[in-house]
Amino acid sequence: MNRLYKKLHKLLLLITGSIALWPSVIAVSFLLLSFFISYFERTHVGVYLEQNFLSSLNSEPENARSILTTIVSGTISLMVFSFSMVMIVLSQASSNLTPRVIPGLISDKMNQLVLGVNIGTILYTLILILSFKQGEDNASVPMIGILLAMLFAVCCVVLFVYFIHSISRAIQPNTILTRIYETTKAALEEEAQKTQENEELKKQRDPESWYAIHSTEGGYLRVIELESLNKLAQQEDLIFEITVSIGKFIVPGFPFVQANRDLQDQEELREEVQNCFIFSLEEVPVVDFENGLRQISEVAVKALSPGINDPGTALSAIDFLTLLFIKRMQSITHNGLLDENRKLRVIKRPTPLETLLYRFFTPIRTYGKADVMVVRKLLLSLRHMLHADKQRHEYTQGLYRQVRVIRDDAHESITNPEDRN
Repeated sequence: MNRLYKKLHKLLLLITGSIALWPSVIAVSFLLLSFFISYFERTHVGVYLEQNFLSSLNSEPENARSILTTIVSGTISLMVFSFSMVMIVLSQASSNLTPRVIPGLISDKMNQLVLGVNIGTILYTLILILSFKQGEDNASVPMIGILLAMLFAVCCVVLFVYFIHSISRAIQPNTILTRIYETTKAALEEEAQKTQENEELKKQRDPESWYAIHSTEGGYLRVIELESLNKLAQQEDLIFEITVSIGKFIVPGFPFVQANRDLQDQEELREEVQNCFIFSLEEVPVVDFENGLRQISEVAVKALSPGINDPGTALSAIDFLTLLFIKRMQSITHNGLLDENRKLRVIKRPTPLETLLYRFFTPIRTYGKADVMVVRKLLLSLRHMLHADKQRHEYTQGLYRQVRVIRDDAHESITNPEDRN
């Protein structure tokens, strides 16, 4: 992957991650439709339709202009009211939950559809109004275009009702947690599909020596082009091991990839490896398993803060974390990419479960160690994981270590004898 492709990929990620993408596409479509309708009204087919099917309608120019003006003003009012509510919802989500959930709310496709249809209806109607000329006769009134404008206005009202319903549900903590859970679970499944079962990795020995490749860029790691890295490894007969994960902040000079051969003197090859990793200076939210765990953990911590004081949301967040951790335990460890000859080329080891537990349970444990219900829920969560691991016993020791850590905190913070029991 060359440097130009990397820049284009960054631009594509910026465009597709913007809330303005689909509203712009829909608005431009409405604008083009308005020009097409203005042309279609003058064709023989348009004239025939108006004379034979729309002749009974009132086609006075002033009445038509009044209808279009009412549609424009009403649609603008709906749009202003709708997205004033969006700003209120985003403010509440940021203060009551965590700012990390905001991108998921504004990127909702239905919200973008509502915005796009509203803007498109306004543009479409304004073009029709501009098509009127002074002193025109009734025959020149674009009746087909006016009927379509009325239809679009009805659609805007229907979408407004739907928007009120959806935005009232979107701010509920359980709805947000469910959305994050579904997205995180899908990300884990997608990651498993991109790699192959690690049986080949078990058969092969690790190289005797690994040689670090240092990053020449800094920022948050957003995308790893695994396929490009796999092809590069096959061309150069190399094995790469990725030592960083998506979303991690990296500084220039940090070793982020290891190779089984020293590439110190091969600057072009090291640059090609670097081009397989896309960084962003902003902490761009990515669809990633660990990022989803982080969001749910932060929602739980925010709910336990004295300003919010919503332990019920924290308990629900722990339940969702439990489901995701069990899903992670039960999934096959996919950490090898093979070439066409079934030879190992790229190693991408997943973060160990014990590390994930410590990373995302520790904030909840720290803020809720004096709350007996939170401590009990954490212990029940680990009990469920132990039950899920009763056949393989692969994670049992790490889970028991987490139990002891939670017990030690509770021993110091909970003094009531009944609670301690």
